[in-house]
Amino acid sequence: MKENKVRSNQETESASNMEHEKESVDSIEGVLERVAEKDPQAAVVISEFIAVQQVSHKGPMPSPEDLKKYSHTLKNLPDRMMKMAELSQQKKAAHHERILELKSEEIDVQRLEVEQANDAHKRETATQVLGMVFAFITVIICILGAFYLALQDKTEVALVIGGTTVIGIVGAFLKTKLSEKKTS
Repeated sequence: MKENKVRSNQETESASNMEHEKESVDSIEGVLERVAEKDPQAAVVISEFIAVQQVSHKGPMPSPEDLKKYSHTLKNLPDRMMKMAELSQQKKAAHHERILELKSEEIDVQRLEVEQANDAHKRETATQVLGMVFAFITVIICILGAFYLALQDKTEVALVIGGTTVIGIVGAFLKTKLSEKKTS
């Protein structure tokens, strides 16, 4: 996305530069026409002297012709420029590699969080199952106790134990169903 913006800005800047150069060429031609009206010989001399040349080069390094010119300025300058470009590319590659490492670490952290959430869910499910097993055992014991008490002619106590057990089961079941509907 960022590269597209940079590319778009460069294209806009390039188009602007080309338009500016065209305007410059037009203005030079206008000056030459005015000079040619007054002194045709001077206009020929000026037009031969003026040469408009546009050179375009893309890349991290200057063109080979420019490198030759730089070597005339300072003998080892092209080599230094090449080393500078290589170092820049290495730093850029290292930066991208570091970004990839950080993304990989981020993915690992997210994977760990998902695993921990799964483990927590498994523990919660196991706790619920264990609670249901204990509740079932308790209910069976209460019903058997109520049945035993009824056989022993202690009907009132048997009704209280059996009745509270059934009411407790129905209440817990309804409470669970209501809480499931609220969370859904």
